[in-house]
Amino acid sequence: MTLDRRYLVAPVHKAMQLLDALMASKEPMTLSDLAACTALPKTTTFRYLYTLRASGFVGYDDLSERYLIGERVTVATPLSAQMTQLRDAAHPALRRLQRQFNETVNLAVRDGPNIVYLDMVGSTRLQHTEAMIGKRDSIYSTALGKALLLNLGASELERMVPRHMPARTPNSITDRVIFLDDIAQSAQRNYAFDLEENELGARCVAAAICSPYSGDAIAAISISGPSQLMSMETLNRMGRALARTAGQLELANRLQ
Repeated sequence: MTLDRRYLVAPVHKAMQLLDALMASKEPMTLSDLAACTALPKTTTFRYLYTLRASGFVGYDDLSERYLIGERVTVATPLSAQMTQLRDAAHPALRRLQRQFNETVNLAVRDGPNIVYLDMVGSTRLQHTEAMIGKRDSIYSTALGKALLLNLGASELERMVPRHMPARTPNSITDRVIFLDDIAQSAQRNYAFDLEENELGARCVAAAICSPYSGDAIAAISISGPSQLMSMETLNRMGRALARTAGQLELANRLQ
């Protein structure tokens, strides 16, 4: 079938060229590389990439300043029955928290040195933070990741906390001693903070959902939002609500 170019939407076609370039590349690409290989001006390339990032089709690594294929393009591994049950059981609680605070509420589990977002209920505010379902983030730079570490013993913490913790932002904790002290303080209050440690302009608070049988953290729930709306007083109020919600879920009764 021959396509009539009169009906092509040029900006969409050019955005697809950028996706093609990223998919063909074996490595993440810089803005200059993408502009060069698609013959687009850098300013135009940046605007298309920014829009694709907002839609989840393109990702961006702040450390290397390179673009990569986003989670909405990659084929996701199907959730296990246990993870599907966890997500379905927790979703009503996420919705209640979103209605209470009108900020983004997330559910995540640990996957090695990372967390993986299983579910999310977004804020209705014009200005809000939002993670993509299926996205991975570092365990040490996120409130969700920290919450999953709170009930671990010293030997398990020693094994789980990475030796090298690259800074995601100027606020990231990169010293293991300081990080472990932060975990100890978080364990006392039963919820953890991310104070612009994973993303500038965004704060987050999270609590772990634990099995009543083993005591192990099986997931974590969080509330995130723009830093200017997330004072320490607000974060602590949210943290207490998250800890109560996590305690009430008792997901292990459905998972075991």
